[in-house]
Amino acid sequence: MAKRVVLCAAAVLLVITAGYASFFVAPQERTMGDLQRIFYFHVSCAWAGLTAFSIGFASNLFYVWKRKEKYDWLGVTCAEVGVAFTTIVLISGPIWAKPAWGIYWTWDARLTSTFVLWLLYISYLL
Repeated sequence: MAKRVVLCAAAVLLVITAGYASFFVAPQERTMGDLQRIFYFHVSCAWAGLTAFSIGFASNLFYVWKRKEKYDWLGVTCAEVGVAFTTIVLISGPIWAKPAWGIYWTWDARLTSTFVLWLLYISYLL
């Protein structure tokens, strides 16, 4: 139990440090200025969401194969975490896109597939 508390505290400290560094320590980008700072947050949330969805998918495959409840619970938990991170991605992306592209949303393959994945996992959780 003490190991878990130490690991959680270390993770929280690292996240706070990274957030502070990305918004206050990183130099301003020449072309986009301060607008690029949202990428540190946006991209890390996208990777975290995709990782959670991938682990959840794999654990649900294990559940179908092994029929153990722990794999089902892991799949649901990962889906919840993935939906939370992907929600942040779908909110922070248009915040960046409007000043950069002049529009909030464009229906390209990456954006649309992320949105569809998010909808599928929300329907899975319901």
